[in-house]
Amino acid sequence: MPKTKRRDLSSLIEKYSKYSVVEEIEKNLASFPHSEVKTSSLLLHPLFEKDNYDLSLYTSLKDSLSHDGFLSPLVLVPAKEKGKYYVINGVKRYLLGKTIPLASMPGVIADLSQERQRVYILENILAENDCPLVKTTCFSRLIKENSFSPEDIALITKLSLSQVRNLIRLEELPPFLKEGLRHNTLTYSQARALLSLDEENQKEIYQKILSSAISVREIE
Repeated sequence: MPKTKRRDLSSLIEKYSKYSVVEEIEKNLASFPHSEVKTSSLLLHPLFEKDNYDLSLYTSLKDSLSHDGFLSPLVLVPAKEKGKYYVINGVKRYLLGKTIPLASMPGVIADLSQERQRVYILENILAENDCPLVKTTCFSRLIKENSFSPEDIALITKLSLSQVRNLIRLEELPPFLKEGLRHNTLTYSQARALLSLDEENQKEIYQKILSSAISVREIE
């Protein structure tokens, strides 16, 4: 990584480690006007992956959106493509809204630098009880595409370095175990324990998990 980039990022991390970026940004956005934005103009921010969300797990939220609408707007930032906006908060509501389908969704458009967007997303995904792969994807893309290191992510999120590395390692899981995580038939602890096994043993033990709720200790 270029030294200037590392110095800029270190300064950013030191600044944001002192307070909650989410609280600061959302306090400012509270006074911003809400707009109805065409669904066709909305995109997931590149740090998210729609396949990490099993929308069948959120039927009550979908029903609420269908009957009551949005209780709070999506948080949006301008996308690279002119006239488009990235969703940086409200991902599940956005994905569910598309399935209803809604022609437009309420949003508040934030003017945030790239770095503040990333820190905001990092803080938000830690607060959500979503599939661990949401964090895996975000962390991995920050490292591969945005010049972050695991140490940077640990400092911003206040996770331990081992926690960050363990979440990133979930990328190594075969597709069927990732599906298990997405559908809540495999826990994060079980997935971590299976990482060190070859695929044949992973399949065998996963079947035992599905049939008899084998413990993490037994897996190990």
